[in-house]
Amino acid sequence: MRSILFDPLDEVEGNWSREQLETMNAVFVARVEAAFAAGLESRLAAAATVQVKSSLNGSRRRAEEAAIEAGWKFLCSKQGDLAFSEIVAFVRERVPGIDEVRVRDGFLQRLRERGGELWADPT
Repeated sequence: MRSILFDPLDEVEGNWSREQLETMNAVFVARVEAAFAAGLESRLAAAATVQVKSSLNGSRRRAEEAAIEAGWKFLCSKQGDLAFSEIVAFVRERVPGIDEVRVRDGFLQRLRERGGELWADPT
């Protein structure tokens, strides 16, 4: 009788062995830790954007992105005449509980993409 707790295929995921996956994970973790140490990444921002083992990661992430984009357009429509707390409230109306660090990082990303021009959005 075959054990239901072990399947020989558990040791292979796609073309990678478990050992290769663990090595890739260790390299990734080391690089992220180096980014934290160098100040290139914030632990708070990382924690706000990823929920490990959540079945809602994809849909939650898309909802957050849509809400942040709507907040960006709202800010642009007001020519920047909004307090950050108003932007966070606006975004939280669409995605309750979204972390303000996630909102801030979404806005910083948009500023970088648009070369620092808040009004570069044509819509």
